[in-house]
Amino acid sequence: MLDRQRLGCNLFAAVLFVAASAGTAGAAADAPATPQEGSQVVLDRLWTPEQLLTAPADGRMKRLRPADHTPPEALPEATRADGAGPADAAATPAGSIRRITPAGGDRPVALTFDLCERADQITAYDGAIIDTLRREKAAATFFAGGKWLRSHPERAMQLIADPLFQVGNHAWTHGNLRVMDAGKVEEQIAWTQQEFALLRAALARRAAAAGVPADEIARLPQQPTAMRFPYGVCSPQSLAAVASHGLAAIQWDVISGDASRAATAPQLVHTVLSEARPGSIIVFHANGNGHGTAQALPDIIAGLRGKGFRLVTIDALLRAGEPAAAPDCYESRPGDNKRYDRLFGEGTG
Repeated sequence: MLDRQRLGCNLFAAVLFVAASAGTAGAAADAPATPQEGSQVVLDRLWTPEQLLTAPADGRMKRLRPADHTPPEALPEATRADGAGPADAAATPAGSIRRITPAGGDRPVALTFDLCERADQITAYDGAIIDTLRREKAAATFFAGGKWLRSHPERAMQLIADPLFQVGNHAWTHGNLRVMDAGKVEEQIAWTQQEFALLRAALARRAAAAGVPADEIARLPQQPTAMRFPYGVCSPQSLAAVASHGLAAIQWDVISGDASRAATAPQLVHTVLSEARPGSIIVFHANGNGHGTAQALPDIIAGLRGKGFRLVTIDALLRAGEPAAAPDCYESRPGDNKRYDRLFGEGTG
């Protein structure tokens, strides 16, 4: 049995897959079930197409000495009063959601990309991935660490504004919420929500100054509605803390394999196309730690569409059927990530 990747922004297992390229023809349109949040008007008014494209600086990564454990700036009173508080926890799906069971013959799948950043690093923005998604008009969800949002404010605002995309919570500094005490768990979740609210407020101000109509600005998402646990680990207490913020806890049922340094584009294509099924959640990375992802993505998108799959955000996926959830978080089978607590402790850097 081939070992799978250790999920997480800085975990690289020795993964070897059978390399096979599966380039399935066809590119059906992904007609969304309902309109997505975000505003193309805001995106087009604030950035030219050239400004949205990747730039050399996007790929720079570095270590921080000392590590940066500072919290986000305080939210202005007006921002706190403008819908930036927790969502309705009572309406949040319970458990760790691994996939959904679609209604009828629907065939949605969710491409998800982690944007993690620990306290002791600045990670990248893999713009080639985002460029491909926009060119192919492929919906996707980005689970962003709060500190990553703060380190990449311009790119983060572009993702927030884009109606193709959803931005979720991936904890402040990639903390292991299974071993942290309640206070630290709350900081990892709440600080990320707070940084998103700050960026959303800045984005709204810029859009208003550029003459964007108020109804378009109102389309910008107020806050993340979903969270992915760093390292793919959780506990009953951290699941409850996430739910208390009105966040759906999103895991996966297809591991792309891109966190392994040994991963190649053909391997990623083969894995995703052979394992995806209606309602799947597929995990990748877009912070410079996704190996082969940008090269594989065009074939993955074409292959999924050729199989009749519809590419959607996590929120759209949850609307398309019943969540298949577990009471715990794991990679492929219950208990397979217990070693991460010993290896990484709190995991924030």
